[in-house]
Amino acid sequence: MSEDWITYMTAEDLLARARTERADLAALWQGLNHEQMTRRPGPQPGWSVKDLIAHITWWEQTAANWVSRALTGEMLTRTESPDELNARIFADNRDLPLETVLEMFEASWKPLEELLLRLTDEEINDVEVCNIRDMPLLYFLVGNTFAHYADHVDQLQDYARRAREEEGGRP
Repeated sequence: MSEDWITYMTAEDLLARARTERADLAALWQGLNHEQMTRRPGPQPGWSVKDLIAHITWWEQTAANWVSRALTGEMLTRTESPDELNARIFADNRDLPLETVLEMFEASWKPLEELLLRLTDEEINDVEVCNIRDMPLLYFLVGNTFAHYADHVDQLQDYARRAREEEGGRP
């Protein structure tokens, strides 16, 4: 996670930053055509832009689900490594149509946003409130929102620039 040193955030700041950086991430694929969105390799070896969107979507959906469950006291333990989960996410979504993945991406934000709106500053920052996969709530939320988006921005930005150049567009 690129945000290892964040030790406190208000709920409002967390939500604002997640909204902004999610919109900035989505803007990177705007204007790419269907072939550019589904071409493999794309921004990552073996992954298309569509695959990356499905990956982000799964983690957002899962974050909302896991946090909701953890806040009820359910213990969520690690059963698969992040690499194993990411491989499964890819396999489960690789054949979905681009339009379906884009719809899923749009739909995944609302439950996460509603969760972030319900959380208080105290809940987000109290390491005793819940622990998800060996992470305090703040780290889990940051790691599945703006820090996660940041993990993919450079690759997606470079790919989109190259794809536009190939089409004769401007970088």
